[in-house]
Amino acid sequence: MPEHRVAGAAKLPCGELQRAVLGDLPVCLVHTEDGGFFAVSDVCSHEQTPLSDGWAYDHQVECALHGAVFDLETGEAVSLPAEDPIATYPIAVDGDDLVVDLPDVTGEPGT
Repeated sequence: MPEHRVAGAAKLPCGELQRAVLGDLPVCLVHTEDGGFFAVSDVCSHEQTPLSDGWAYDHQVECALHGAVFDLETGEAVSLPAEDPIATYPIAVDGDDLVVDLPDVTGEPGT
């Protein structure tokens, strides 16, 4: 899978979300309160709204539009109105940068 470097993103404050478009994919970068980083699709599977406009807590991300909640580790929808999962991507910290591995295909991948 191609790696995409997001310069300076490792400085994202704990509990914050950031949108990044990597290749053709919108990705939501999340820095959890316990210091972990996650990369997930930035498109809610319920209404195609940016998840980066929402909130992160307890290793979950909540969509700002209708309150759908997704597990950051698995991408599974854990509350209605969403039923379908979102994509998750491998992520690593390299100094001040985040490195995200994305699938080779263009478009929204499956999980």
